Amino acid sequence: MSFIAELSQRMPQRVHAPGSPEYEAGAAVFGATGTPDAVVRPASAAEVAEAVRAAVDAGVPIAVRSGGHGSEPATAGLVIDLGELNGVELAGTDGLVHVGAGAKWGDVAAALAPHGLGITSGDTLDVGVGGLALGGGIGWLARTHGLTVDILREVELVTASGDVLTVNAESHPELFWALRGGGGNFGVATRFTFQAAPVDGLVGGHLRWEASDAPAVLRAWRDVLRVAPDELNGTLLVMPPLAPEMPAGPQLAVALRGSEADLRALLEPMTSLDSLVEESLGPVQYVDLLEAAPPGKPPFLFVGGNGFAPDLSDAALEAFARAVDREIPTMVLIRALGGAFSRVAPDATAIAQRDGQALVAINGILPPDASAEQVAAARVPVDEAMTFTTGKYANFTPEFGDESIGDIYPPATLERLRAVKREVDPGDAFRASHHIAP
Repeated sequence: MSFIAELSQRMPQRVHAPGSPEYEAGAAVFGATGTPDAVVRPASAAEVAEAVRAAVDAGVPIAVRSGGHGSEPATAGLVIDLGELNGVELAGTDGLVHVGAGAKWGDVAAALAPHGLGITSGDTLDVGVGGLALGGGIGWLARTHGLTVDILREVELVTASGDVLTVNAESHPELFWALRGGGGNFGVATRFTFQAAPVDGLVGGHLRWEASDAPAVLRAWRDVLRVAPDELNGTLLVMPPLAPEMPAGPQLAVALRGSEADLRALLEPMTSLDSLVEESLGPVQYVDLLEAAPPGKPPFLFVGGNGFAPDLSDAALEAFARAVDREIPTMVLIRALGGAFSRVAPDATAIAQRDGQALVAINGILPPDASAEQVAAARVPVDEAMTFTTGKYANFTPEFGDESIGDIYPPATLERLRAVKREVDPGDAFRASHHIAP
């Protein structure tokens, strides 16, 4: 009897073969569809454990799907689709929230909104909880409350042996450390417990400037961040001309827990620029800050990278501006960090670059059939700009392999992660996109 037939007997109605709607949904990730042998859609941690034990016993590769925003589709083996594990439940009056790993962040924000609470997460509504949380979680409240992993209190985890563990700082401290930034290398996270925080009294919105004034806007954003309180969060995005519905130039998405007058005073170095062409500021709800992700993979080849900038110096900003000011369309993102993000010790989680004052991502945009020569030319100013950053953020890094892992984790962090991997998954059953070998 085949592995799939046997698993179907053990888990009736949960295993889906090619051709079924459940298979098609589970095999798809952002911009691509895989070809796994089957998709299993468990409804409990016990069923996840059943699927894991069966796959490990049969030597079948395992891929785990949360929201489907990964970039590597499974080409064989078993996909464990966590879409049924999507509950959001307040655990009490102290703000602790249980969230299923298959939930999406928009649903989490909507469920907590009536209680005036929020959990710092990514920017878009349909990103899955599991992938973002295990990778770090740089989100809207990073300066105020840190990363998603910084407000994580407990993880329900299915290991390669099929055990269901409750992992926290007291029960399994090293594994809990590794799960906070080490990705899906250590098992299948089925439920998270987060410390939510009040998100009432937010003001924010969007600003946009003329494309020609990008250097001045970059400097003004830097100057704002140097004096801003932790309650200010935002991202400056410099867009190239790509389509009529996507205006070129610098644009800022920003939010402050405070008054509109305070926000306008903080942003005065930016709003006073003559190049400002659009301004929309006022009271906002946290759930409304999350936006819908663009459908499907963009029809471009992105050439660039990301890193943590410990100092947005004049030299760094000049390099970022040079990357923009060229014939190759280039986008630059500067997400505000510092604040609570930087008050976490570098060895407290697997995200070690805690001196970062901003996460910077720079990408040249080429046609999909660009030549090797075009790609090399596009890399030159981007690589120069990225010398002002350190490390990489896993959730923004589509490159995989040992070199990429070495960029994401400093040597001491990576060796500590490997030690945890050897303990909980010595057979290397879980090979996450950013794979940490035992």
